[in-house]
Amino acid sequence: MKYYIGLDAHSTTSTFAVVNEQGDCVLRETVITSEKNLVYVINKVHGVRSLTFEESTISQWLYLQLKDTVDELLVCNPTYVAKKSGAKTDFRDALHLAHELRTNHLQPVFHDASHWSEIRVSVSGYLDIVQEIVRFKNRLKSLFRAEALSTSENSFYKNKDLVNRLKNPSAKFVAEKLFNQIEFLESEKLKYRDLFTKNKKQYRPIRNLITIPGINLIRANIIAAIVCQPARFKNKHRFWGYCMLVRHIQKSGGKIYGNKRFFGRRELRDVFIGAAESALRTDSTLRDYYDALRAKGINHKAAKLSLARRIASISLCLLKNNDTYNDNYDEYLKERKRLRLEFYNQKI
Repeated sequence: MKYYIGLDAHSTTSTFAVVNEQGDCVLRETVITSEKNLVYVINKVHGVRSLTFEESTISQWLYLQLKDTVDELLVCNPTYVAKKSGAKTDFRDALHLAHELRTNHLQPVFHDASHWSEIRVSVSGYLDIVQEIVRFKNRLKSLFRAEALSTSENSFYKNKDLVNRLKNPSAKFVAEKLFNQIEFLESEKLKYRDLFTKNKKQYRPIRNLITIPGINLIRANIIAAIVCQPARFKNKHRFWGYCMLVRHIQKSGGKIYGNKRFFGRRELRDVFIGAAESALRTDSTLRDYYDALRAKGINHKAAKLSLARRIASISLCLLKNNDTYNDNYDEYLKERKRLRLEFYNQKI
């Protein structure tokens, strides 16, 4: 018999709810969160075991510890879990997950046990630092704008003497601390470049991505770390949705109610939009592609987004084929496909 296990996991305690094929709850248990306790409860279930839990800060750890103890493991996206009315308890949440798994209503989140999971941690740390730098910079600018002072200088964040322009003593004190915090975070951010350079030497997919105009060392590390296994994307359209580079029309009863972005990774959208902006400053076919769109009357924003999708498609293709980019990549792919067909026909 097949059993469906819902796990509501927290850093301190974890609650299990097990239902059978008929939907009856056959086991419920709460234990202290540890590998030993989690495996002990799962081993109480005899039969085909299917386990699910929500994506969270400990989901990767849970995935690595439990993937070999069950027949099927699905880390679900909490955004798509149907809301349940009534009082909220750990057991009710676990039972709800078990029933949703039994009826196949859960949306999976990709997890990987390869070396890419380690790179994901470093990339996540880098992105956190970048986010903090942006937050501190916005706070610093707001102090100057509050006194109608210009913040448009190119070296604004490096010129601590600008603090003297502030008249409010408290604002001066805060601004000085913000300058110091930004300087410290910028120095910490530079340390990640050494790690990313090491990754470039060690992993060929990162070296391949850097050959694309607009993709630098940092962007290549981010793409490779988040994508991990490119084969999980059936085509470029699925990848565009994952990168949040397309919008889906909302339609009901023959009427269109606007459009909405597919739920994906915002980091990839920022990477490919930034890569498109960098590619515009190069003398390549990617720039020619943008110019051709503009010549057709497409505005700058839409043309840049289309270029970002093109770069995303090329990146996915390079990762799948373990290949490098050349400026006539479309013709190169056609020629390679023709040669493969010839070789295949000769073998037949």
